[in-house]
Amino acid sequence: MKEVLCFIYDGFADFETVLTCSVLNEEDDYKVIYIAYEKILVYSSGGLKINPDKIVSEIENIKDVEGLIIPGGGKRVHKPELEKLIKDLNEEKKLLAAICAGPEYLAKSGILSGKKYTTTRQPEAYEEENLEDPFPRDTYVETRIVQDGNIITA
Repeated sequence: MKEVLCFIYDGFADFETVLTCSVLNEEDDYKVIYIAYEKILVYSSGGLKINPDKIVSEIENIKDVEGLIIPGGGKRVHKPELEKLIKDLNEEKKLLAAICAGPEYLAKSGILSGKKYTTTRQPEAYEEENLEDPFPRDTYVETRIVQDGNIITA
């Protein structure tokens, strides 16, 4: 069984993952595994409560992992265990799909350098929040979806 990981966190945009995860779970060969930083209920922006299947730090063997989906959301917290997972998956050329503000996780992991990508997070948002912009803006593409190798951003 091929696993597709879906990273969830409090405030994640559930509508960005529902259709994709539903279609994947209907396939005989795929199973969506919801992962989070802790094994506690995660509340989406729409009020859905999801109990993660695993915590990020439990993902050690990525042999059966086909990819990772990262939705956007307002409360994005970047931790070393997710960065390691992203880098490991990228090294193996596994699919990395990030939506809306989700590409911020990819940027903070350093894997967007030299890659075309898109995001809803503009430099002005970081300026307003007094935060460093993690994105390599020279490869940003103003469009709805971009695929560069194994990385898809929308």
